[in-house]
Amino acid sequence: MSKRVALLGFYVGDQYFEQFSKDDPFPQVAAYKLECRFRQALNVGGVNVESVASIAVSTYPRNKKIYFPGSHFIDAMGKGVVTPLLNLPILKLVSRFLGAIFELGRIRRGGVDAVCVYAAHTPNLLAAYLFRKFFNIPFFVYVPDLPSFMDMGMRRSWLLKFMKKVDGGIIDHLMSASSGLFVVSKHMVEDNKAWSGKPYLVLEGIAGGANSASDTISYEREMPAKKVIFYGGGLNRAYGIAELVEGFIQSNLDYELWLCGRGDLEEFIVEATKRCPAVKYLGNISPAEVSSIQSRSALLVLTRDPKETYTRYSFPSKLLEYLVSGVPVLTTRLSGIPDEYFEFFNVIEQFSVSGISDALKAIDNADQQLLLRKAACGKIWALERKSSAAVGRKIVNFMENYS
Repeated sequence: MSKRVALLGFYVGDQYFEQFSKDDPFPQVAAYKLECRFRQALNVGGVNVESVASIAVSTYPRNKKIYFPGSHFIDAMGKGVVTPLLNLPILKLVSRFLGAIFELGRIRRGGVDAVCVYAAHTPNLLAAYLFRKFFNIPFFVYVPDLPSFMDMGMRRSWLLKFMKKVDGGIIDHLMSASSGLFVVSKHMVEDNKAWSGKPYLVLEGIAGGANSASDTISYEREMPAKKVIFYGGGLNRAYGIAELVEGFIQSNLDYELWLCGRGDLEEFIVEATKRCPAVKYLGNISPAEVSSIQSRSALLVLTRDPKETYTRYSFPSKLLEYLVSGVPVLTTRLSGIPDEYFEFFNVIEQFSVSGISDALKAIDNADQQLLLRKAACGKIWALERKSSAAVGRKIVNFMENYS
């Protein structure tokens, strides 16, 4: 394989993303950062990457903006184009597809050897599929989440649920035509008949480091005298946030619980702050501020219910961010998390309000130096094994073998 790859997805450059995502009710911060690191990994692996992207935003009327303009950007990892997006139902998919087709055609005229599609999204998959069919250009897909389990916490009508099911069938067909898959859990492929024969490489996530884009800005928020337990991300009931809040309150520890993000439990959390002043809701803050708070917290938590089906097919990308921060991590034991990670995690053995309360008390009673040593080892391990530099060559070798 030559060294030119088109990355088709949602990486629109930091300035564009910050400008047009800040008012979105469900900003895709984690997904944006992961695609950024995947792009960096391709670059480190030795390929010339050109991005073709449209911004990932909530569809009107959730997001009040109807039109998102096209743009271009250049950064340390290469150049990219942002295609215009008409943010209306159905027309959003059409405009995304047409933008992808047009820009892939432009790139092809200059020479391209493969297309990488970030996320199993129908318009982008269809564009890549057509290019393989008519120009014999192989395409690969990075699947950070299964489409059937995306948009957790959003209420859908029966019609939208039906359309989502139809879309799932289309996605399976398009994915089966790909040259190979990058997945966050092996169960994604092994449990899906349509994908089971495809070559795949497991990438749970990609750890950011000091040189990662979007991770280098410092932001100072005054920290309290009490130790802080921190969670930043989707505030949805399906993510165990209600149990986290109630478990913290029940523990009655001399800590503060800080939460940030957006989701269906925002009102619940606001009410909890009134019941318990030690619970703080920061709203939807910038990725730079999230990173700054994480690095100065006493404990980082993730409390998803292991019994939820989606956890078998997901790896929360924030766990790698937590590891890289060097701060102790407390998480439930999810089947999508490989066993090797638990050498560095502290585990909530029982998912319940009382189970989380007990786990928090156990952390408070533990030898703090041992906790910090485990966290420090986790940081070193993540940067050595899971960074863009560590996985970049693996990604490119996989593409070379199956093109």
